[in-house]
Amino acid sequence: MIPCTKTGCHRWFRNKSGLTQHVNVYHPVLPSVNISVPVEQCQESSAGEEHSQVLPDGYGDSGNPLDDPSNSNPLAEYVGPGDRYYRNYHPNLTGRPCDSLGNFLPAGHPAEPLTDMQPDDWSPYSSRLEFELADFLFTRSQMSAANINELLNLWNASLLSTGGQPIFRDSGEMYKTIDSTPLGDVQWEKFSTSYTGEWPTENVPPWMNDTYDIWFRSPKEVIRNMLSRPDFSDAIDYRPFREYESATDSRQWEDFMSGDWAWKQADTISRDPATHGSTFVPIILGSDKTTVSVATGQNDYYPLYLSIGNIRNKVRRAHRNGVILIAFLAIPHMDKEHASTDAFRRFRRQLFHSSLAYILHDLMPGMTEPIVMWFGDGHYRRVIFGLGPYIADYEEQVLLACIVRGWCVKCLAMRQALDTDALYRSREHAEALIEEFDLKNLRDEYGIIGDIIPFTSGFPRADIYELIALDILHQIIKGTFKDHLVEWVESYLKAMHGTAKANAILDDIDRRIAAVAPFTGLRRFPEGRHFKQWTGNDSKALMKVYLPAIEGHVPVEIVRTFRALLEFTYLVRCNVITEETLVTIEDAINRFHKHREIFRESGTVQTFSLPRQHAMKHYPDLIRLFGAPNGLCTLITKSKHIDAVKDPYRRTNRNKPLGQMLIINQRLDKLAASRRDFSRRGMLEGSCLTATMQLFSTRAHSNMSEAPGLNRCNEDTDEAVDCPTSIEVHVELARTPRTYLITLSKLAAELNLQHLPTILEEFLLQQLDAYDNCDSDLPEWPTYGNKITVVNAAAALFYAPSDISGIGGMRREYIRSCHSWQNGAPRYDCAFVNTDSGLKGMYGLDIVRILAFFSFVSQSKRYPCAVVRWFDRVGDKPDTDTGMWIVRPAFTAQRRPSIGIIHVDTLYRAAHLIPLYATRPVSRNLKPHHSYDSFTAFYINKFIDHHAFSLLSDSY
Repeated sequence: MIPCTKTGCHRWFRNKSGLTQHVNVYHPVLPSVNISVPVEQCQESSAGEEHSQVLPDGYGDSGNPLDDPSNSNPLAEYVGPGDRYYRNYHPNLTGRPCDSLGNFLPAGHPAEPLTDMQPDDWSPYSSRLEFELADFLFTRSQMSAANINELLNLWNASLLSTGGQPIFRDSGEMYKTIDSTPLGDVQWEKFSTSYTGEWPTENVPPWMNDTYDIWFRSPKEVIRNMLSRPDFSDAIDYRPFREYESATDSRQWEDFMSGDWAWKQADTISRDPATHGSTFVPIILGSDKTTVSVATGQNDYYPLYLSIGNIRNKVRRAHRNGVILIAFLAIPHMDKEHASTDAFRRFRRQLFHSSLAYILHDLMPGMTEPIVMWFGDGHYRRVIFGLGPYIADYEEQVLLACIVRGWCVKCLAMRQALDTDALYRSREHAEALIEEFDLKNLRDEYGIIGDIIPFTSGFPRADIYELIALDILHQIIKGTFKDHLVEWVESYLKAMHGTAKANAILDDIDRRIAAVAPFTGLRRFPEGRHFKQWTGNDSKALMKVYLPAIEGHVPVEIVRTFRALLEFTYLVRCNVITEETLVTIEDAINRFHKHREIFRESGTVQTFSLPRQHAMKHYPDLIRLFGAPNGLCTLITKSKHIDAVKDPYRRTNRNKPLGQMLIINQRLDKLAASRRDFSRRGMLEGSCLTATMQLFSTRAHSNMSEAPGLNRCNEDTDEAVDCPTSIEVHVELARTPRTYLITLSKLAAELNLQHLPTILEEFLLQQLDAYDNCDSDLPEWPTYGNKITVVNAAAALFYAPSDISGIGGMRREYIRSCHSWQNGAPRYDCAFVNTDSGLKGMYGLDIVRILAFFSFVSQSKRYPCAVVRWFDRVGDKPDTDTGMWIVRPAFTAQRRPSIGIIHVDTLYRAAHLIPLYATRPVSRNLKPHHSYDSFTAFYINKFIDHHAFSLLSDSY
């Protein structure tokens, strides 16, 4: 037996791992702290101050008891339009408003004013122009100090002749003004740590002598800023809840607070009556090493991000600063001789966990006793913190869970047989094992690294095994799809056909991928799959087009394997997941496991004990715990790398860049906070030009029209749109400079459609509701002007919350029709057309190819239209193997292409078609713009995005 040597402790242990666990949890030694602030800081406003007074024990101002602990009945409320859904809210942690001292307020008590500042107070800026200039130069243009100085010199020189005053003298003055902003101000601090363990008597490795700096910001102050944001007030859940469909009472999961984990945490917290009425704030963390420059040396950084579970997934995904950089962790570097030693590995792991524990330590008091914080809706509330999910890839997950690589971080399945059913890991079970077994048995039998203590061990209600979140990017998109299945297809072909023939087949697959027709936002693969460095976006793009490319070259079981995986991926990324969706997800998992056996039977692979594939089994349970996974994915932290790490690094002079990056991030936060504040006060309406004109002349303002900015229809990207969710879909001709007037006969000649005028007359009769009621053989045809307006695109605005979208779930894409796209080849997109709104999915839709967009005037009414070629559906259900609908170009009885004119109101959105290649090899000369003209049958690509997947999945 081994005793604990700490004074006053009388615990004994059977082995060293149990003693290590005990010491790290109950007798931790925190690293020494050296505080450093890179820029001048300002004091927080009094509205954000934390009050440390003792809170009333279960009573408010009125002296009446608050939530009765014996009342276990959830609070039910209808939500959404038409009472289609209802929620059961947690009965005890109710997010009840209080005053600044923590005394609960009566129901209906008005909120306090968010600010007492005047609507013309631009402090610390002197005017709107000064703020807009600083924001434009620093945030949007990311201009260097030298270029800012040059620009300001030119600008100030232009003012000399008029006697005008410069806005900023130079970049230093601009930076000083930004730094004096009190909003969004959370200072950077630093602590240093070093190795304190046993030293060898000789050949001391360099890492033992090094000091490691960790820069961080107070997570409590970052959370305070997030909770106080008025723009988040309508997108925050103050209470855990369970949501149900009213008609069927079936449950559904969306945002984090709808999951079982938040509810169970609230149950545990509310055992203490003093917490009743509080708001539970789960802390979501994420970290991931990133490389910012390979050409100039291996510059790695280790950012740590924070979010809170109360803000909804659409905010976290919409790049609205719902995920905040709070630290740069240390990365110990070592030469090859020492990097693989057990001592260095153990130090590196413990440095990671000790750093996290120290960074988060200021949250600890608020995890058991409520503290008071100001919220963006104008109310104070009591807050209880809790460590929530941690977003990380597999390599970081094993580091977090102190698990041996190759084991599952969630369950106890053996490393060699991961797909067997096994119990979930838990903190209590792991601690019992560590007290019972030595380090070798822990590693070999349970995959536990027993001499490292997870950072969660010192925090209440925190179980690291439960808190590790799903990782769609690395587990599914880059892992199972790209690194496993795509590589297995190549190995399978070589095993079945030999290297030479397999290479010929792979070249044809690459040509198929390269020849896919263009689509808004679709990444191009001009050389197929052959490029060196794959990103997550590359893998996501390949998923959209890969399945039809391999069909005909591989057995149907492989096609069905890919289909099952793709359907699983798109299902788990839905913004709302119902009980029915979970059943479909489990069916996709079962089909994937069934059909992938062809790879083992053919000898392509020997085992499926792969942690990333195995993780699919845990998705249904973790969705029930944490809600829809699209709000807890490394895709979010990866995108944050660009704004928080990579772009700031590029703006540095490369000399000690980290300090410069900290200042850049701090200034970006201040500018963003100022913009939110000015917007909330209605000070940023219209353009800066119109606002300035208004100051000088009311008349000039009244005659001054807003200069319409050109939209993004000339870029091949779709865009998130921040507008209310008031419509499901709306299509209109794009407002574009590429608009021209021609005659109808000229358009007919360009399209080689001599009967186009007749088609237009038939369209007008249909629009006037006269076609079917015409008794005369020669009706009086409606008239229209000789000139028509031709445009190159239409804009479709539709509700697509599972894709990248605005705060209301709205997304805009452009449907193209032009004889030269971006000064290159012609582009004529396909689209869905509403033909029967009473039917679901493809049963109420048809496919057309847009030959031209135009508008014309008839009887003083403008008609926005499209000349289209129709497609016919093949069969009355999707293809059995791929799960996709098949269409082919439609022909008239005279075997001419079926051409028509439709109103743009009947368009739904763009559609993407991929040819049925069968076994026919693709010509090396086939280009993407040839695709729709070179084949006779096509798949409707339901994997082009999540909205298309949902739309086409409603058909069966």
